[in-house]
Order: sequence, then C-alpha cells, then structure tokens
Amino acid sequence: MEESEATLSVPSGTQTGSQSRAPSVKRREETSDSEKAGRVWARGVDDPWHPCILTLDGGGIRGYSSLLILKALMHEIWEWEKYYDNEANVEFRTDSPTSYEEQDDGVASRGCLGHPERNGSYSEARGANSADPQAIPAATTNNNDTTDKPTREADLLPCHYFDFMYGTSTGGLIAIILGRLRMSVSEGLLLYRKVGDDLFGKRRSRVPLMTKYYHEPLEKAVRDIVSSRCSTHPNCDGNDLHPWETNQNPFDVDQPRVCQTACLTATHDESLSEAHLLRSYPHFYTSTTENWITRYNEGSDPLQIWQVSRATTAAPFYFEMLKAVVGDVDMSFKDGGIRENNPSAAAISEFHSLYEGRANAPALLLSVGTGRPNQTHDGFAAPWPSTVGRIPLVSKFLEKRAVVQNLLIKYTEGEKQHKQTREHAKGEHTWYKRLNVSKGFEHMPLDHWEKGLWKDPDTGREKVVNGGASLTRMEKATEEELNREFNPEIDSYAPPRTMLRQAAQKLVLQRRAREAEGGSRWDVFVGRAAIGGQSTTNGHAG
Repeated sequence: MEESEATLSVPSGTQTGSQSRAPSVKRREETSDSEKAGRVWARGVDDPWHPCILTLDGGGIRGYSSLLILKALMHEIWEWEKYYDNEANVEFRTDSPTSYEEQDDGVASRGCLGHPERNGSYSEARGANSADPQAIPAATTNNNDTTDKPTREADLLPCHYFDFMYGTSTGGLIAIILGRLRMSVSEGLLLYRKVGDDLFGKRRSRVPLMTKYYHEPLEKAVRDIVSSRCSTHPNCDGNDLHPWETNQNPFDVDQPRVCQTACLTATHDESLSEAHLLRSYPHFYTSTTENWITRYNEGSDPLQIWQVSRATTAAPFYFEMLKAVVGDVDMSFKDGGIRENNPSAAAISEFHSLYEGRANAPALLLSVGTGRPNQTHDGFAAPWPSTVGRIPLVSKFLEKRAVVQNLLIKYTEGEKQHKQTREHAKGEHTWYKRLNVSKGFEHMPLDHWEKGLWKDPDTGREKVVNGGASLTRMEKATEEELNREFNPEIDSYAPPRTMLRQAAQKLVLQRRAREAEGGSRWDVFVGRAAIGGQSTTNGHAG
C-alpha cells in the first residue's frame, strides 16, 4: 500500500529513543497588529469603573523587588499625568509620556485644566461626544486622604488607581500597606526595609524544623502604623479590623467603594487546593455564579489588620502560624503560598463572580512577581563530576534532595500560574500584564538579609547597613530587568518597559475618566467621603 502524504518519516539514525524534543522555534516578537492592539488598548476607556486589579506574588524579602517595580510604575503614572495636563500642547497619540519637551521641575499641575478640550482623553477613548467637565480634580494624597493635589511624585497613591489588590505572603503584606492602609510606595519601601531588618536580622532558632524567626516585630510594626494613621479613635491601639465594614451585606461593585484588598492564606479545612481569602469586602456566591468559577470561602473574616498580615506571611519553618477565633471557630492560618503563591487566578475568579453580567474582562490586571526561580532545580539531580555520584545510595539521596528543592521552588514561584493567566487573557497585549525579575534572584532565599553597602535614596549616600547587600542586589536586578530589551525566551509580547508604560497610561486614563464622571462614587474612592460611616483610614475592632 502506498504511503499517504500525512505519514511522518523519521530521518535515518534517529529511530532509537524518544522522538520528543524541545521546541525548535523561539517565541517571536509580536506582529505589528498585536503591537497596535496594545497601544490602542492603553489609550482606551470602555467604562471608567471597570476594575483595575493588582496582584502580588509571595517571595519573602524578595517582595522588596515588587515594591521597586511599583515605584517604577508610579513614576510612569506621574509622567502620564503631566503629559495629559499638557495635552493641549502636545500630540495626543503617543506611546511615551516623555516624548514631549517638559519642564524638569519635578512638579506637575495635576488637573489645572483651563480649557475643556484638554479633558479629551475620556470622550475620545470612548468614541463619545459627551461634554467635558470644566475642571478635573487631582487624585487625593497624604496620610489623611484629603483632597489636596499632590505636587510630588512620591505622594501618588496606588489606591487611587487600583480597585482591588490581591497578595500572597509578603505580597499580601504589600497589598495591606498600599491598599488597606492607603500608603504610598515610598512609605511602603521604608516600612519594608525596617520590617526586613527586624524580622530577618535576628534569628530565633537554628534547630532544623523549628521556626527560624520571631513574628512579633511584624505584628508591632503593623499595629504602630495603624494607630499612627487612625484619625477616628483617640489613643488608637492598632487593633483596627481588616474589613472596611462589619456588616456582611453582599458586596456591590456598583456602589461607592474604596480600594479593596484580599490576602491569600492557607487553613486546615480539609481542602488541599484552594487558598483562604481574607477579604476587606464581604463576597458571597449566588445561584447564577458560573460553575467554572473557583468558589473560595465566603464573606469577610473579622480579623484585625495585624492578624491578616501575620496570617498571610506565616511561612512554614520561618514563622509560627496564626491562631485566631473567627466567629465561634478556632482557626489556624499559614502562608498562602502553600496553596497559591501567584494570586492572579484568585483575582480573576473574584472578578468574574463580582462583575457577572457587568464586564467580560477587567480594565487591567497587573501581576507582579518576586523573581523567576532557578530553572536548574527541575526535580532531577545534576550529575556529580566524580564516580561517587554513581553509587546507588548516593544517587538516590541526590535525587530525593532535588525533588525537595523543586518543591520549594514551586512553593515560591508564580510562573506556571502566569502562563495559565496569559492563556486565559489570550496574551499580554491588552488587559493582562506581568512584571517579574528574570535574572538575579535564582539563588536568593526568602530570608536573605546580608550586611553590606547600600545607597540611601533620600540622602544619596552609600553606607554599610544590615541587609544592605541584599537590598543593593535586588535594586540592581530590578533596574536591569525594567531596562532590558525584548527576550524571546521570556517575553510573549513586549519588553518590561513597554508593559510598564502601557499599564501606567491605562491607569491614568481610567482615573481621569472617573474624575470626569465625578459624583459620590468618585468622592468615596479617593477618600473625600467616608464609607459605611467610617473614615477611609481605618475601621476599628472595638
């Protein structure tokens, strides 16, 4: 019988062994159509109140890199804000806010719009002919969330740009700092450096299988911040609740609200797959919730902010688990990385259940990692250069150790979930983007805190400090990542700087569209009005 054209022929000399092989064609740079789609997406606003979501991986001290990435994001946001303040004098359709000549004074007018046509971003993006407002207020800033216009880049608040922040482990801590406590990234970096030294600078035990560090410094730091920022209760004890409201009425995304947070943790509830979400908002599933949506726990657990910080960061062997009474139930909480170190899947599931029938996709989901893992730890032991490695007993030991190392890597990495989320979004050129340091953290433990030379960003002076070598290493690796070129081995759409710039442009236009719409919804979101009778600083436990 004659062989059909569909039959595959195997070249001679290659017929023994497996025919499987790694892909031979590298990932290409995006086509001009995809590049155009990314630019069009960044400039458009489908609906001002479609959510902007931030997710933050766990990774111990490497979470410092996540904050550095967010600092770079806020810088791009600052540049875009200045660009749109000067929009009447520059070409509107640009891909870089620094492509026009500007005054290098570090100060922006932030909303001082004297001409209606300078507010064209919302109506032009929507393709509508709606009238522009006479003036657009700037996002509020400072610790008390007043309506003063920020005149410094460092005063910009991420909670004025993101609707939801989801975090695991130290990513959860960052979500609390920026979302629930409504702090700036600069304040978050300062706190992270202090807590890092307090936590990892003093070991509790060197005995194997015993917790290595004290958890009390983190608890005290969070309580001190909460009490210092509380404008509602005299002599605040720092025991404010994580949920914004104490009632358990189902959360309505169409009602006035502030930036919400959810920290992923793990509980002993006979569920091995899903994380437990510690939300600042009460969420309940309905009879119409799609079956494919992951059903996490419901409601919002009435835990204090410091308890949630402890619960999400209680990494096994590093810190003791948190034990708390929730309702009438005794519960134990561990680091959420045991379940989902990359919280983007939880964020997408929450989005679809919260916005059912309202939106098909978020305006933006920005996923921020804590560094790609060591790719050599793939569950297989590297061959020893001597004959010792071929001894059966030694070989078995090496293989078992490699499996354990691989499990630890899987526990602290988020790339697998990133690939799944990217497939769900059909790429990174529109609403889903991920920023993650690709090189420099491969052999950096969760608790790496090495004394060394570090440059103080406030004074510009270099000095030897505890953790200085670790901080310098993370700063250098993060800066190199954000400024590198497209790498087909890593990138699926564009280099990090393009992703950062497009995300920032989208966030700025969403914010300005909300300001243009105004009303109680905007007033509550920026902290101009209280929510549920509470200040946007804190909701107290007692």
